[in-house]
Amino acid sequence: MKLKLLAAAIAASALSVSAQANIFVTNDGLDGVGTGIQNVLDTVTVGGPSSVNVNTDQLDDGLDSYWNITGTGGSVSTFVMEIAGNAGTNTFGVYDRNNSSNYIEIFSGSDSNAINSQLTLSMLLDGTVRLNGVAVGNFSSSDFGFYLGSENNPNNAPTFYSDSSLNTNGSDQMVAFQGTDTDTVQLAGFQAGLWTNKEFVLAWEDTLYANSDKDFNDLVVMVESVLPVPEPGTLALLGLGLAGLGAARRRQKA
Repeated sequence: MKLKLLAAAIAASALSVSAQANIFVTNDGLDGVGTGIQNVLDTVTVGGPSSVNVNTDQLDDGLDSYWNITGTGGSVSTFVMEIAGNAGTNTFGVYDRNNSSNYIEIFSGSDSNAINSQLTLSMLLDGTVRLNGVAVGNFSSSDFGFYLGSENNPNNAPTFYSDSSLNTNGSDQMVAFQGTDTDTVQLAGFQAGLWTNKEFVLAWEDTLYANSDKDFNDLVVMVESVLPVPEPGTLALLGLGLAGLGAARRRQKA
């Protein structure tokens, strides 16, 4: 009985952390009523609305910071939508987990939700990063984060990072949503397809969250063949929980 209570307590703690990690997303921003990320997802869902609720189905902030390409060898990024005053200058890319100043641009300000706005990111054993098969840089590990940048920044540098701790005041500027193998989505120009659990929608605010309209429609990208990499703090929490369960089990046996 004690073991079950301990397991329940650990699960409750995890749920509590998850609930606190979600940030408020509105569907009515400065761009107009019903133009937020919820509307974006509803629009691309065949026979919508989307089964994803943008306020309750977000990945935890500690889980969407860093990512890794799955065994397919390449991750495809597809531009979904951009509704922002800065649409012509916003950029999107990836950065080295161990060096946030080492970044590679995937989409530039001129890109939009068109068929040519789809690129494959690959990482080789020696750290070489390739876009559509062309070497464009080198990362220190296979872990990377996503960033929102601007052509107004020197060298198109990142403005905000998927790792909130790198942003001003630790601001969370990106919300991520994972496919559930239930919704069929259709992006501009492409055949409709199932939104699988290895595909994620990344939605950004290009103004500091506290001062923004909080609709997260400023740049929206779908990435596939990637999975989030838990941060050390998340792993430590899991480790403590498992250790607690192990200790309780040993006491029961004694």
